[in-house]
Amino acid sequence: METELDILQLADYSERFTEGEASAYLIVNKNITTHPCMFGFEKLPEDFEAVKNLFEKIESKAKELGYSDIIGPLNHNTWMNYRWATDNYDQILFPDCTNPPYYVDYIKRLGYDTLYTYRSAMIKIHNPLYEIGATTLAEKENEGFTFKRYDGTECLPILHDLFDITRDAFLGTELYSDIPYEYFEKLYAAKILKIEGLVIFVAYDQDQKAIGYVLGYPNPDKSIFVAKSSAVMKEYQNNKVYIALLYLGLKYMEDLGYSETLFHFQCEQRKTFRRFPAEYESKEKHYAVFKKEL
Repeated sequence: METELDILQLADYSERFTEGEASAYLIVNKNITTHPCMFGFEKLPEDFEAVKNLFEKIESKAKELGYSDIIGPLNHNTWMNYRWATDNYDQILFPDCTNPPYYVDYIKRLGYDTLYTYRSAMIKIHNPLYEIGATTLAEKENEGFTFKRYDGTECLPILHDLFDITRDAFLGTELYSDIPYEYFEKLYAAKILKIEGLVIFVAYDQDQKAIGYVLGYPNPDKSIFVAKSSAVMKEYQNNKVYIALLYLGLKYMEDLGYSETLFHFQCEQRKTFRRFPAEYESKEKHYAVFKKEL
């Protein structure tokens, strides 16, 4: 496995369609029970007629396969690339969706509606969760929980633990699909582990089982520290483990000299999504996955 296209080895069906310079894959992933039919790996020129004809081919095949709707962009599962930016295209984050604005205009002209929305925003380090974080961390440690920091590839021995935490936390959420560990390791983790400045804080329960983590890194010019991913096993999602982990991450950023951090790619329909009061947030950028009834 060398490129993201290799994820299509797991697809129940995949086929590449072309029309002039326009191309995209029709993909079926039956592990996403709500919306198994999708388009992905798209390359769309500014030629609207070519894009229109391309999607007519894709949608016709989807109906032939028996599907009543199609979503996208989604490269088989949310471990891989998905979503399009829908505003603030000149605000380039790390990583980011680099689609031009006309992608969104074209897909809406073709009858697609927004299915899920996502946002990224700068959040002040000293926010309400930070202010209760030190006390929460002390409470968790008194209860027998422990916390450990891993820098970069130091996390390799616990990589499978991080995978297991993520699966447990996200199974059943919007568009999540399980994948074999080797695909996670080769196509997802391998990219993350190459990022300079990567740091992961991991929570362990009283039996020293890894149960949660937060993960972040600076962008290439170190002007922004990205709070990229977090997950806590469902059993522990209501006992403040996340607040303790978040505090450790925010305090680490503060010690590096940052006064704010980027909360990246948060799904606004997820039950755990929460906004801070307006005075703690700025510079929002939005993204979406789209859906069309066939």
